[in-house]
Amino acid sequence: MEKATFFGSLAVALLITGSIKLAGSLSAFFDVPSILIVFGGGLFSMFIAYRTETVMKALYMIKQSYMAPEEFDNLKIISTILSTAEVARKEGVLALDAKMAEIENDFMRRGLQMVVDGVDVGLIAEIMDTEISATANRHTEVKGTIDFFGASLPAFGMIGTIMGLVLLLGNLDDPASIGPNMAVALITTFYGAVAANSIFIPLGKKVDQRNNIEAMYMEIIARGCLMIAGGVHPRIIQERLLAYVSQKERSKFNEIHLAKELKE
Repeated sequence: MEKATFFGSLAVALLITGSIKLAGSLSAFFDVPSILIVFGGGLFSMFIAYRTETVMKALYMIKQSYMAPEEFDNLKIISTILSTAEVARKEGVLALDAKMAEIENDFMRRGLQMVVDGVDVGLIAEIMDTEISATANRHTEVKGTIDFFGASLPAFGMIGTIMGLVLLLGNLDDPASIGPNMAVALITTFYGAVAANSIFIPLGKKVDQRNNIEAMYMEIIARGCLMIAGGVHPRIIQERLLAYVSQKERSKFNEIHLAKELKE
């Protein structure tokens, strides 16, 4: 489970429900027709705007936002690239063929296989950059679907409120019903605003952040494979790849490798 997402969602829910409880009754904020209008309307509007496959991916991504994210360890992949570069420098590029099974990352393995096969460096760069862009585009489409859902909820909340007001105005001859009907009319706006701003818009940002992390991870792998193909010295590869990470991560990397060198 992704602790930050879960904690944030739980904290918002407790703050809202706690405030309602202090001011009145939770049951006054529960209305089935309002739930159907806001969430049903927002959901089916996604099917109108996007392909079914994209909507299902977006719903899956919403679920996955609460799960532990896939680990993209930049320092670990840089270490793997450097060890691979050392093998290529000492034993030749063809020696990497025997090491291919040890490479855990599929994207890196495909890149190195092209290096071993003697594919032109420019073509390798084109293929790997295309895969990075295609992956980012797929994620962007899913993120856009979640953003659309979050943006549509307040609109459907307003639609529900207007429907409630129409029904209210139709019963003005009964003064006793005006207060309760007005409360119900406003609940749909409440549902739309809360769901959008406390759940789906933040989840869209979370997905965007994860996509950026994955894109940088793939970029590190692509640049590493290209430099191995170009015969760049491992020390230069290290400096270039460490430019992608923060100063704190760079210091950690240097400490780890210094400790390894002392052991050896």
